[in-house]
Amino acid sequence: MFTALYQIAKNTFRESLREPIYLLVLISALCLIGFFPIFSMFVFRAQEKLVIDSSMATMMILGWSVAVLIASYAVSREIDNGTALLLLSKPVQRPVFIIAKILGILAAITVFWFITATATIITLRVAEDQFRFDQLMMTLYFGAILLAFIIAAAFNYVNQASFSAGTILSLVVLLPLVAAVGQFKPYADHEVVTGLSWHIVPALVLILFSLLAMGALATTLSTRFGLVSNLLLCIVIFIIGLMSDYLLGRKAREPWNDTVPKGTKQLWMATYRFAPTEKSDIAKWDRPVKVDESFPFTVWSSADKSNSIQEKGDPLDLPQLGENPKATWKDGQGWHFDPNNVDGNPMYMAQYDPKNTEKHWTVIKIAREIDDVKRDSRDIIDSYDAYVFRRSDNPPQIPTGGSYLSPYPRGGSYMASVAYALVPNWQLFWMADALAVKQRIPWTYVAWGAAYVILFTALLMILAIVLFGDREVGKQIVE
Repeated sequence: MFTALYQIAKNTFRESLREPIYLLVLISALCLIGFFPIFSMFVFRAQEKLVIDSSMATMMILGWSVAVLIASYAVSREIDNGTALLLLSKPVQRPVFIIAKILGILAAITVFWFITATATIITLRVAEDQFRFDQLMMTLYFGAILLAFIIAAAFNYVNQASFSAGTILSLVVLLPLVAAVGQFKPYADHEVVTGLSWHIVPALVLILFSLLAMGALATTLSTRFGLVSNLLLCIVIFIIGLMSDYLLGRKAREPWNDTVPKGTKQLWMATYRFAPTEKSDIAKWDRPVKVDESFPFTVWSSADKSNSIQEKGDPLDLPQLGENPKATWKDGQGWHFDPNNVDGNPMYMAQYDPKNTEKHWTVIKIAREIDDVKRDSRDIIDSYDAYVFRRSDNPPQIPTGGSYLSPYPRGGSYMASVAYALVPNWQLFWMADALAVKQRIPWTYVAWGAAYVILFTALLMILAIVLFGDREVGKQIVE
């Protein structure tokens, strides 16, 4: 079984590289990426952003195109021309056949990504200077593409080898050599060696994950649909994935807590000021904020431990901490810097502002606000602030729902949550905005992306096996 799996996957990979459309799309991507540094001379102090955004968009869009095209050629075409029937009569089990096809196509997509990612790193090196670009690196870049054509033509003439596959494999070798020159060569006539921009590698790896997800999806759909239908379905799924936060995310189940939940993930807080007239669900709360970034210094206390709160909310025993509160604060009097150390659920939040000379501390009740509500009131003076909390490494959706007498957001729909999890959210793989503000992409985020793609691909493999199980591959159905 494993021998058949390997051989079919290898042949699928080889045939994918031999497809002229694969080479055509790849060369188009390389030419576009190579010319972006020239366009960067027309922007001011944003040349790197232009190259990164444009190159990553080119990789993603053309990579998805390659994924759909070679998936359709590798599966639906073999079904139509009888090649699949011949293989399945060996006998080769249907699950082995379709899994091998997916693996071979994913390998071909990885080669496309590797070449274009290397090209992106090279061209980013070319556009390092605002007012000029490294002509030597530009010459080496396009020279490597031309040399790859020459090598492939020579092998095609001498050994009758595939011109497309020869060009692609030559680029796999030549472009890293050009990148190595850029790593150790000073920029233009500068004396300092700046090297390559390796900080974009995590973002490029996330682009690879999106291409693999689309490749697995396109291969699965190709078991039942032809090229045109497969392409249209992938476009629809692509659009839905781009809009999944709006279409599904806001309706997905994303529970918020009335008090601070325990945990180590980032703590988010959302607030809303409820008026007595708001007796039905509101549209949405204020945008959630990170607690540790939105307030200068915050400590927490539970109801039974907080003996330092007056009726007006002013602390009695909280000390003055000076200009550096984190360095001088010590837990005590029922107050804790880490909400995980609070006995029970935190009921109060105290914020310290060293710049406020009149009142350094502000104490806020953050849980069970409904206990103090005047239920029959219609006076606007009886409005109150409600607080909800959530722990998440990623920015949560804006909570919706809740009323004056029930200040709790709606939990969301389980069906929307399932759909939101199943539909690929392509925005999660797009890190150009983070790179634009010089933000480092943690490898832990990349690892979670890898886990997601592996799980997503495994589910698609199962679906592909089911769809291909009774697919007619010839004049008869091979069991």
